[in-house]
Amino acid sequence: MSPQATSKQQAPKILHTHHSAYRCFDAEETRRFWEGIMGMELAAALSFDHISGTDEKLDYMHLFFKMGDGNFVAFFDLPDHMRPELFKIRSGFVRHIAFEVATEAELETFAKRWRDAGLQVTSDLDHSFVRSVYTFDPNGIQVEILWKEPKYGEILAGAKGDVDRSMKAWNEKTKARKDAYRKAHAA
Repeated sequence: MSPQATSKQQAPKILHTHHSAYRCFDAEETRRFWEGIMGMELAAALSFDHISGTDEKLDYMHLFFKMGDGNFVAFFDLPDHMRPELFKIRSGFVRHIAFEVATEAELETFAKRWRDAGLQVTSDLDHSFVRSVYTFDPNGIQVEILWKEPKYGEILAGAKGDVDRSMKAWNEKTKARKDAYRKAHAA
């Protein structure tokens, strides 16, 4: 699919992320991490006995943890549909969620809070445009706290001018591997 619009009408501008939602193993354990350690208010804990818009029975709880900007991180607790592979710790390349803090000191405070809570903290990583620390929540989701380096805007502005060239080079570099994978896994 081309990055250009698929119709002549321009897509409306997305304002922001309202929430991202994940599965959780246990609602209370999830609450202890996201409210107790991360400091996000549990704004809603909604219990349902069927899938919205259908008659299909399903017991689940939907949790919404509120961030400082008014947006949410959400979780579904589905006790009758537990699959252990959903909650295994995976590489951050597979799945992670990143939260921005305003100061370098706040980043360091989160690293300390995590260590004090007995969580494993990936040492401070400098990505040249952000500094980050990482841990895992009780559901195996990698959580990142980042602080923007002073040259953040300048670095990203420079990268923006290279987007098409970078994408073309990457696609050429990886095409054969991806084609081989698609062929091997074709249905």
